[in-house]
Amino acid sequence: MGLNEQINLKNIIFSLYKKDSEDLIKSKKFELSEIIKNELITLAMTSNLKTLFEGLTNIFEKNLVSNNFNLSLMLTLFLQRYNYFYHTEIEWEKHCKTINKVVFKDTGSFFIDYIAFFFDNQINIYNENYISILSFYKVQEWNNSFYKKLISLTSDIKHANDFQIKLSATEKLVKFLQNTKNIYSSLEGVGVESEKKEFLAHSNEIKIVYQSMNKLINQILIKLINRG
Repeated sequence: MGLNEQINLKNIIFSLYKKDSEDLIKSKKFELSEIIKNELITLAMTSNLKTLFEGLTNIFEKNLVSNNFNLSLMLTLFLQRYNYFYHTEIEWEKHCKTINKVVFKDTGSFFIDYIAFFFDNQINIYNENYISILSFYKVQEWNNSFYKKLISLTSDIKHANDFQIKLSATEKLVKFLQNTKNIYSSLEGVGVESEKKEFLAHSNEIKIVYQSMNKLINQILIKLINRG
């Protein structure tokens, strides 16, 4: 049995989507229209991740002018999460094709050899990209101490040799980026507003990517543990 058959990311992602969409539909916080609810339900019936992502993009674009800020925020999160999932599944299929023979010794070894290896490389790519963003937007000129903290967090990710430590380091970066009050106060009154908005959008994206990655890895672990 090939790696993609043993760990079918597409099936795992659709299971996550069904739960995410059900929670969103049931939530009283967002006051979804019946049209949006039906669109979300219909997307859960597809088996194509590209169709799912394009459908979510369509919902997002139709509600850009929504007066419901919480809804717009949630749809942004949804879109970025499933954009990450969509492209990750494509990369996973490519990765699986490079594995000629899957050797299953035990759950721990399987995870380290096949799962951790894939996501470790992915984290490195996202981390290097974010480090480049810090330089491109001249964050150091805006606030040196804020910049140094982000460099320290990204450096911890970069130099972590153990996957669990690296994953934990991404969680620390996420926690830091979740403190929007600290971020806004750190960047208040400095730089060009349009550039800061772009930087904050990139920061929000890396936060959502790492959160989504963690969620995906947890689901893979559950699948492996249940398989024994």
